[in-house]
Amino acid sequence: MIAIGITAAPVFMRVTRGAAMDAATNDYIEAARALGNPPWRVAIKHVLPNIVPPILVQATLAIAGAIIAEAALSFLGLGQQPPAPSWGSMLNAAQRFLGQAPWLAIFPGAAIFLCVMAFNLIGDGLRDALDVRGR
Repeated sequence: MIAIGITAAPVFMRVTRGAAMDAATNDYIEAARALGNPPWRVAIKHVLPNIVPPILVQATLAIAGAIIAEAALSFLGLGQQPPAPSWGSMLNAAQRFLGQAPWLAIFPGAAIFLCVMAFNLIGDGLRDALDVRGR
């Protein structure tokens, strides 16, 4: 999980930097600076509320990707080891019994699918709900 988090960090940094640079070019930021607000107040009161929505959407989409990555690593034997529960290791263990008990592979696969689909739909819904430009 640490490796998955480290590989996802640059994407969050790019999204945060891009949103902050976009927010910093708005007129109300210049007006807040002209009124004499210190930089920390401008960042907290004006920039931060405008960069939270893209970060939130990116987080929901990254969670879905992390679930897929963890399941793939566990399926290959590089993730959670068998005493710890993992959908990928359940799929790996179930592949020997596909002929006799296919539900051993169907249920973990369906759980991965439903969980990833739910996070993607939540991310799409948040993007549509928090998009101020689309209104």
